[in-house]
Amino acid sequence: MIVLFGGYGTFGVHAARTLAAAGLPVRIVGRDAARADAVADVNDPASIRSALSGARVAVNCAGPFSTMTLSLPEACLDAGIHYVDIADDRGWTARLRARDGAFRDRGLTAAIGCSTLPGISGALSILAARRLPSVERARITLFIGNRNPKGEAAVRAAVTQLGRPFPAPQGRLRGFHGRETVDLPPPFGPRGVYDWDSPELDLFPHLLGAREVRVKVGFEARLATLSFAGLARLGPRLGGLLLAAMTPLARHLSGFGHSGGFVKVELFAPDGTRAAATLGRESEGQRMAALPAAFVAQGLLDGRVTARGVTTAYEALGADRLIERLVAAGYDFRED
Repeated sequence: MIVLFGGYGTFGVHAARTLAAAGLPVRIVGRDAARADAVADVNDPASIRSALSGARVAVNCAGPFSTMTLSLPEACLDAGIHYVDIADDRGWTARLRARDGAFRDRGLTAAIGCSTLPGISGALSILAARRLPSVERARITLFIGNRNPKGEAAVRAAVTQLGRPFPAPQGRLRGFHGRETVDLPPPFGPRGVYDWDSPELDLFPHLLGAREVRVKVGFEARLATLSFAGLARLGPRLGGLLLAAMTPLARHLSGFGHSGGFVKVELFAPDGTRAAATLGRESEGQRMAALPAAFVAQGLLDGRVTARGVTTAYEALGADRLIERLVAAGYDFRED
């Protein structure tokens, strides 16, 4: 049995459908159809223990992970249940990585970041790095189509990034500052993107040997990208208040454009040689983000995922296999 927390949410719905389509037994834990009352609180140990009864794998799509306690992974550890999440929060990732020994000692897996960042970006980086003698710096871009639903957890996570300073291997950066232009596949083309705090800043120096890592985010609606950049100048508190006020309007204007997006990784050798890899398409971007968690959960349930301790989607499944499965699911993979 797989228990899916946040199964009625933006990403949880896609994970649930994927697991159910594979014929796997899934119990969905989240909000009721009216989104009114929580069935289980992922920060409440007693509620979690009840929800985990009879499970072999727990998948956490609840979010926002920046404000979540470790109650769910700790409950999984105590109950002997594998744990999977879609977290792209750097602090959450660091906290769970510190529990690697505990999961390993119990013969359990905690697969973290099984989403676009850092799951898919990590797999793309491994493939691109094979074409370089060594990696000096890495630039990872997440580009989001305008018609992707704006969930509450995503908005709250974005608020915490606006103008906030954060450490990177090469020095201090600031959320949604540092504009650069990245060339994306059609129908998007060259777009302005901005710095984002993400687990790759901790993971990729070890994964790739990179001395400089930047994660960038941009939106299909140029007005949204420029608005984020402007709000970032006001800082997380005032900018966050204004962003929250603007969110209903943003949802109203989300009827145009595309529901997809791309993850692009660009790696540079010390001599400037470049290797890039991109995955995505113009539709169903949030389904793509949920698929790695579903793939890992399925592998844990059927025994094909044997990695133990705290791991990532690209480690649990292998970079080649993860990308192959995403391509088979309808997403476009490009190398240049």
